[in-house]
Amino acid sequence: MNKTFLRSLLVFVFAAAPVSAFATDVIVAADGTGNFRSVQEAIDKVPADNKKRFVITIKPGVYDEQVRVPANKPYVSFIGTDAARTVLRFKISSKDAGSTSAAYATYIGGHDFYAENITFENSFGRPSEAGGQAVAILVEADRSIFKKCRFLGWQDTLYAKGGRQYYVESYIEGTVDYIFGQAAAVFENCHIHTKGDGYITAPMRFADDEPAGFVFHRCRLTSSDTKNGVYLGRPWRDYGRTVFLNTQMEAHIRPEGWHRWEPQREKTAYLAEYGSTGTGASPDTRVSWARKLGDADVKQFSVEYFLRGRDGWDPYRPSSWAWQEKTPPDFKLVTWNDVFKQKPLWYQTDEAARIGDQLLLYQKSNGGFEKNIDMALMLTAAERAKLAASKGDIKETTIDNKATYAQIEYLGKLITASLLKNTPPRNFPGYKEAYFKGLDYLLSSQYENGGFPQFFPLKKGYYTHITYNDDAMIGVLELLRDIAERAPDHQFVDEERRKKAEAAVAKGLALTLRLQVQIKGRPTIWAAQYDENTLKPANARSFEPASLSGGESVAIVRFLMGVKQPSKEVIDAIENAIAWYRSNKIVGHRLDRKASPEGWKYSLIKDPAAKPLWGRFYEMETMRPIFVGRDAIVKYDIKDLDPERAGGYAWYVSSPENLIEKEYLKWKQRIAGPVKK
Repeated sequence: MNKTFLRSLLVFVFAAAPVSAFATDVIVAADGTGNFRSVQEAIDKVPADNKKRFVITIKPGVYDEQVRVPANKPYVSFIGTDAARTVLRFKISSKDAGSTSAAYATYIGGHDFYAENITFENSFGRPSEAGGQAVAILVEADRSIFKKCRFLGWQDTLYAKGGRQYYVESYIEGTVDYIFGQAAAVFENCHIHTKGDGYITAPMRFADDEPAGFVFHRCRLTSSDTKNGVYLGRPWRDYGRTVFLNTQMEAHIRPEGWHRWEPQREKTAYLAEYGSTGTGASPDTRVSWARKLGDADVKQFSVEYFLRGRDGWDPYRPSSWAWQEKTPPDFKLVTWNDVFKQKPLWYQTDEAARIGDQLLLYQKSNGGFEKNIDMALMLTAAERAKLAASKGDIKETTIDNKATYAQIEYLGKLITASLLKNTPPRNFPGYKEAYFKGLDYLLSSQYENGGFPQFFPLKKGYYTHITYNDDAMIGVLELLRDIAERAPDHQFVDEERRKKAEAAVAKGLALTLRLQVQIKGRPTIWAAQYDENTLKPANARSFEPASLSGGESVAIVRFLMGVKQPSKEVIDAIENAIAWYRSNKIVGHRLDRKASPEGWKYSLIKDPAAKPLWGRFYEMETMRPIFVGRDAIVKYDIKDLDPERAGGYAWYVSSPENLIEKEYLKWKQRIAGPVKK
């Protein structure tokens, strides 16, 4: 069978599939005849981390609300019967929201999303010179499909931000960069309408081998109110990629076709056409640096190939509509845990700025931050307003679980990246203000003896203890040392604050050396927390008794190894800690887990090939690993713990192995100086 015919048949079958194939879970109706009047109310009913398709049927009506399908709600479908009469609409611009990423009317974060016969609109209107990017829909959901949908806006209408996306028989309109982002997206049999002079696409890629880009198959390009013409696209980043295949173009398309955006981008951008038709098709007048495609090049941009990914996803297959996840999605959203794993150029992106803008909201009036919050999670306008109203609530500001010092570290990266850009983000002054406010908070929270409490303002209970637990105090000292030593991401810090950071590190270092626990006159390692007055090891939660900490002491030793010109006291502290780790490692055993009627049971079993382990806590009197449940009773075998506590805490750690076998040896070479011949 002819491949072209077969492919056309598949598209026909896809387009003709009846809506009745979807079993409705809930109905949204503006007139009150459904389960909900609001689309967001229906989304809120979707179970978190659901594993099967959840179908939301939306009856005709105009739904004026900001809609968000969060990342933890995959397999959601929006099903309408008439796109022109089923409108999801919201009015918001980047001027209102602070960044383009936050200026969305609808946000799709849950993978395997499907929409049919729905209009997505940002009703902000024509952009103004003051900044009017207004996103109708932002999609960062892998394996997303939009069929017979409409996308209405002006500048930045459709933000195809990430993941694999397929748009079929849909209508998209706008003026400037109105199809933009870093997704791998295919638009098939779509109507693309430009409402004035501008640019249709603004693709982003950071590398030539990145599987992102926009591909248009058999689309139709039309316009209204154009005077000087419209560009097919311009690369938002150096390697931006857009390809038009067998697309009908009217006369509004400029003869040169493409714009380079910034100098030198023509050397790396991938902008191409193949088989263009109509009065706007003019291959002989296109810019010389546009890619020339031949018959053999087209295959890589077919739907089946371009969107295939690791899991073999094929949006032509009806089974994709109810896709049961066999492998994780190719695309993963950037969470707060991921922000320090990004490439340097990422910190210059709108996404990085959006997260920075949110930090300004999460920061409390005293400069500190609360813990255990994914501050990269996309917020709604209502959530941003709620955060702004709660800035004065400072009772939970802390350095626990990487809070506050991590946010300052991120802002430092954002500020540094912004200084390298020709056009820094709109909120750039706010980033610096927040950075210094956070730094001042840390400096003011330090005890006179050099320690740091877990919470500041001081909170009753063990929270006032000097806290090495979860690397809290060490995380602060590492940041302050980077500032004191003018590390690359902190060179903008003023001299007065730099000096204060230097003094704070000196006090923290002196205290840390003083707190190394001695057992029978011999230095060992450190406890997780100390009484701020007596400086003796102290209890924290019921299952965290005063004890030696095999886990937290690793970060303390690393901090000491980072001292550039170590004193004899620093060297001795490191040597003694390494000696302790070598003497107390557990060899020939591994941690085993087995199911039981009560839950998972853990035990240490013999295994000659196992890597060495260390206990999280060691009893100071006996130097034995200890395990403590919520009953606060010390046990000497993990199998004696109840399943909830046994599996709810890292009772054994392996991190000391790399410390003593690699990092320590490198440190020894460094302090020994160059080898003399």
